[in-house]
Amino acid sequence: MLEQIEKQAVDRFPSRSRKEQEQIAVILKKYANGEISLDEAYYELLEDELIPMPQRCGMHAKIEVSPESEGKLKARIKEMLPP
Repeated sequence: MLEQIEKQAVDRFPSRSRKEQEQIAVILKKYANGEISLDEAYYELLEDELIPMPQRCGMHAKIEVSPESEGKLKARIKEMLPP
């Protein structure tokens, strides 16, 4: 989830349409500010079709995300988005 958010939403943010940028920014700001979890941000981005559905949608064990990795992503989001 973290990798997909980083690659599909954060890395590609500048190339998105203005409308998509606004939608992504709202979701990522809520995540970066601790208002929603990583899971919630991921599912909101999927639901709004702002990131593509993964190729393989099967049952698998959830991979735990380290607090350090999440902290780096949140910092990157805060740098990318205006206050």
